[in-house]
Amino acid sequence: MIVRGTVRWVDERLGTNAPLRHLLAKIYPDHWSFYLGEFALYFFMTLVGTGVWLTFAYDPSAQGAYPAVLALTDRAHPIGYVIRQVHHWAAVCFVAAILVHLGRIFFTGAFRRPREINWMIGFTMLALASFTGFTGYSLPNDLLSGTGLRISESIALSLPLIGRWAASVFNGGDSYPGPQLFAHLYTLHVYYLPVILGALIGLHLTILILQKHTQFERDPANVVGRRFWPDYALRTLAVFGATLAGLALLATLVEINPVEAFGPYQPWIAANGSVPDWYTAFLEGALRLGPATEIHIFGHPIPPVFWPGVVLPAIAFVILFLWPFIEKRLTRDDATHDVLDAPTQVPWRMAVGAAFIFEGLLLTLAAADDQTAYTLHLRLETLVWAYRILFLIGPLIVGAIAFAIARERRSRIEESTRYPSEVTTLVRNAEGGFDEEEPQPA
Repeated sequence: MIVRGTVRWVDERLGTNAPLRHLLAKIYPDHWSFYLGEFALYFFMTLVGTGVWLTFAYDPSAQGAYPAVLALTDRAHPIGYVIRQVHHWAAVCFVAAILVHLGRIFFTGAFRRPREINWMIGFTMLALASFTGFTGYSLPNDLLSGTGLRISESIALSLPLIGRWAASVFNGGDSYPGPQLFAHLYTLHVYYLPVILGALIGLHLTILILQKHTQFERDPANVVGRRFWPDYALRTLAVFGATLAGLALLATLVEINPVEAFGPYQPWIAANGSVPDWYTAFLEGALRLGPATEIHIFGHPIPPVFWPGVVLPAIAFVILFLWPFIEKRLTRDDATHDVLDAPTQVPWRMAVGAAFIFEGLLLTLAAADDQTAYTLHLRLETLVWAYRILFLIGPLIVGAIAFAIARERRSRIEESTRYPSEVTTLVRNAEGGFDEEEPQPA
């Protein structure tokens, strides 16, 4: 009675019942791959919740940052330790969930008209989530994060014309680390970046609700899925519970970023074997593989780190960000698509995706080339040159293999559809023997 009265009171003043009924009756997809986006949403919600708690324990200053984070590792007060571990694991999984979700969208062609905007929003979120993770990774001011910050400052300094100015503004002075560095990192990580990500997620979900969702079924006239209430709502609550349970297990059983093992940052020390979180490791690998050659353009020196640290990721981002329009231009297909492709249905798209994945994995491995060379008893120079050669020819080889596999798979599916195979079915009869049924189409 109280709930109905409250709903009626609100509807009389705001007219909420009609849109609410529409939302509750809306059909949502039930294929397992569509839940990847929901995992990303719940990782973000966990990040916000644990991040708010951590703001009360953190000191955003160069002197107080490391002691504040170190205090959270006190096993006598495990709540701070667990919350920090959950927060860091949620950040790592958040980027991973977005990346896998975008991979599903890419390989199934879900980015095509009319969903180009949502693809661009999703890819922007991937870049912002990675940058947000890097700013949070840098806040402890331990030796590991300090080494990463020094590398990022080198990349900023490599920007032609504005590099020194940009680094000075971020540091709050010409020295590194500057007096305003951690205040700026803290402000970005706690205020601006989460708010922008939250706004993009809200816009992404709004567009998703307004548009009809994609599906694998080949009958676009019928929308396949489950109503939001109660089926889909209960399922998404289960996904939320699984997300929290998984993060709790990771935080309890697998320690991540033990700052006490590295100690406070000292500008004249670089920890041996320092490797960043996986979502920025590709940039570290690109810097390690880039040629140490400085060139001059119109009298201005271009440092070696500019090409692998700025140009290479910028080119990759622009290509993938604009991929819906690039594919439309190549295929001349501007039709509306609500039915998804099987990943092997478009071999050349499969080849492009496999090539990008190979490059990312190769650069990530290159970020630990010193440790790999030490473990495998190889000369570091030999391994670096092997990575460089693979970086140039590897995508062509992997793309060609993926194209051949996808084309063969597509031809077999088409052949089985065109020429159904005859299947003999044996059924046990009442006497205990077997009877042969008529062949059924595959």
